[in-house]
Amino acid sequence: MPVEMQDIKNVAEELGTKFEQFKSAHEERYDLIEKEVMSMIHLKRPGGGGPGAGNAIKGKSALRTYIKGGDASELIELQGKSMSTGSDPDGGYAVPEYLDQAVEILESEASAIVRLARTVNTTGPSYKKVINLRGTSSGWVGETDARPETGTPKLSIIEISVGELYANPKLTQGMIDDAMFDAEGFISTEIGEEFSDQLAAALFSGDGVNKPTGILTKTITAEADNDRAFGTLQYVESAGAAAITFDDLKNLKSSLRAKYRTGAAWIMNDNTALVLSKIKDANGDYIWRDAVTDADADTLFGYRVEIDENAPDISAGAYPVLFANLARGYYIVRRKGRLLLRDPYTSKPYVNFYTTERVGGDVVNSQAIKLLKIKAA
Repeated sequence: MPVEMQDIKNVAEELGTKFEQFKSAHEERYDLIEKEVMSMIHLKRPGGGGPGAGNAIKGKSALRTYIKGGDASELIELQGKSMSTGSDPDGGYAVPEYLDQAVEILESEASAIVRLARTVNTTGPSYKKVINLRGTSSGWVGETDARPETGTPKLSIIEISVGELYANPKLTQGMIDDAMFDAEGFISTEIGEEFSDQLAAALFSGDGVNKPTGILTKTITAEADNDRAFGTLQYVESAGAAAITFDDLKNLKSSLRAKYRTGAAWIMNDNTALVLSKIKDANGDYIWRDAVTDADADTLFGYRVEIDENAPDISAGAYPVLFANLARGYYIVRRKGRLLLRDPYTSKPYVNFYTTERVGGDVVNSQAIKLLKIKAA
């Protein structure tokens, strides 16, 4: 039976139609899978996927809508529900909570000080802490004994101002319009990486002008706790130049009062950690203990070791090792709410995403932080 050309044409058209339907269905499925995967990536943190997962997905959707077209209505709606901060069209819109958390995770990964110090949230431009320098007199008495008059405590006020940290990632409109490009993921990562690097550096070496006051920029002397001025840190000097010994580390540990050692940690960079991991005691045993699992930390004399690449290398006059209880010694102050402003005008053909966070930091208890200073040659 001869096959008519019209029949072949009809079959081909039918196959083409079915293929397009198949392709369309699978593209839709791919898009759904991609969205779920990206959501899980952003939710991969402690508590991710729990009751807050829905809010994170809404936050991601709201951020995507704002990035692509400048429509901030979903962001404003999220702000209203969370009541975390108001929106200011001139200064930007508060970023979704999931992005806030993602940035804070990156900052914690980049900085031992962020991981160990106490973080205080404020709604104002600064945070004030009252410090009792001398202490109120006290003593023991019997139930009916007269109470002697107590002395007047000597107080000092530490004010930690927040500075504005900014990042300004940019995209072309073509990248934003590309359905296969995860614009919000790119911007989230860029913001997080930039903020974490800047904050980690400032917590060590910031001058306190519109940024945190870094530990290494404080006045540091060899005077003991009872002899030096309030706010001044103490160093213990190494015995030799450009080297660290077993005794140097023992002396540094002992310089921190026992009441601060609970919760204390060693802080150093990877280069210093490698040197210290090879030090042996008088019996020829390594004093460094490697972590057994990823969840554990390396230890030195039983205290955890935290790595921070902003700590200086071992060199004459440097402070390569800290032994400190930073939860009691250093405060990081954050003004709640990171802001994001979409700017399609300043850098055409790019669209800028100007993002800010307000943060400060300073030493609040100089007795809880000790440093090892390498002796000059």
